[in-house]
Amino acid sequence: RIADGESDLGFVECPSIPRSLSSRTVAQDELVVVVAPDHPWARRRRGITRAELARTPLVLRERGSGTRRTLELGLEQLVEPAHEVTSTAAARSLVQVTGSPAVLSSLAVEAELAAGSLHRVAVSDLRLPRRLRAVWHPRQRPTGVTADLLSLAAPRRPTSA
Repeated sequence: RIADGESDLGFVECPSIPRSLSSRTVAQDELVVVVAPDHPWARRRRGITRAELARTPLVLRERGSGTRRTLELGLEQLVEPAHEVTSTAAARSLVQVTGSPAVLSSLAVEAELAAGSLHRVAVSDLRLPRRLRAVWHPRQRPTGVTADLLSLAAPRRPTSA
């Protein structure tokens, strides 16, 4: 929608941004493996390996989502998902209800990890950091309220002399 000029500003977590768009990093997070507290992985002190994660049916976001694309780049091959959903909220719920693991944004599962309703599982040989970015069409620089929103989301840092 941004590339077509239908929207003024968007926020994405994709691993790459088309060259046709302008962007600014607004935050950073990391994808993490989460399970229900009674899942066998929750009791492991050393966590799991990338290979074990890749061969496990997971709760995954839909194809094309930034979360899914980041995971696919990190693992290269995944087995068929246990469940495929279009929202992070649905993924969190399915982890708790079905017992299937998921790979989700650390920011999106903060409250559940703190409350103990989800458990983070370490992956010894895999990190999935990512940048969250605001995007806009370069010929439609943010102005007015849109520029204000961008400034709130990603304030410019003063450059040092």
